[in-house]
Amino acid sequence: MVAAPPYQATPLPADTTELFRVFGNADADTVWIFEQGGPSHTLLENPHLYISRYPIYREIQFVQVHQTLTLDHDLAARHAGLSLADLQAEVDVSVEILRRTIAHFTAQGKRVVVIGYSYGAFLTARYLAADGAGAADRYALIAGRMDMPETFVDGALDGVLHHFPNAVDPRPSPVQPATDREFIRLRIMGATAHDRYSERLAGADLQRVLYVYGTADTVVGRLTTAEVRFLESAGSRIIAVPDGSHLSPVIDPAVLQQIVDFLQE
Repeated sequence: MVAAPPYQATPLPADTTELFRVFGNADADTVWIFEQGGPSHTLLENPHLYISRYPIYREIQFVQVHQTLTLDHDLAARHAGLSLADLQAEVDVSVEILRRTIAHFTAQGKRVVVIGYSYGAFLTARYLAADGAGAADRYALIAGRMDMPETFVDGALDGVLHHFPNAVDPRPSPVQPATDREFIRLRIMGATAHDRYSERLAGADLQRVLYVYGTADTVVGRLTTAEVRFLESAGSRIIAVPDGSHLSPVIDPAVLQQIVDFLQE
């Protein structure tokens, strides 16, 4: 029997400028690259609005990167036949998009900042595990996790969505996926959160990294004591938002100001 050929992940265009959208000041010396939440089949219409209230917004170029599912809508119909390795190959397409986007702007001599929110925080952690923190000047990982509980990960890979009613323990969500698009988004999330990033980043220097989380986050849960200790030991700065939800870090003006201050350092 002839072995099946290895899985071919979503191909990327040769032109890196097709991998992102640009907002803000094109002449700015500083670029903020935004990894949005999701996974999603569409790019957010106005991802820059949460920082637009600050004067710094007029001084930067804001870049929104694509992810696998925003480029390849055909994956949804194939989700049931994709293995963990196949799904992670697609996740790494998103990582490659971020890698190429960072390289594109650093080659122009820009100061580069990466902001990952929710699912985007997981993708940014995966990028850091692969490449380290040296390519960009600052990173902000917001409302993500280092080590997602296995119950959540295994459930997501099997198409069962979990949430965190007490911000600690995952429980099956009252709303479950019903369409192919919803299933592929959940399975891609499971494949991204599958790795233990505190293990993959062991020994890494994360002094350029800010980690922000809400202590009452019911979507991905709060960071555990072990996750916080790992980040502190790696040199990362941490902001815990007391009683903060999944959205609190990007809507609380005081927290946003702390994030902006760190990114400007």
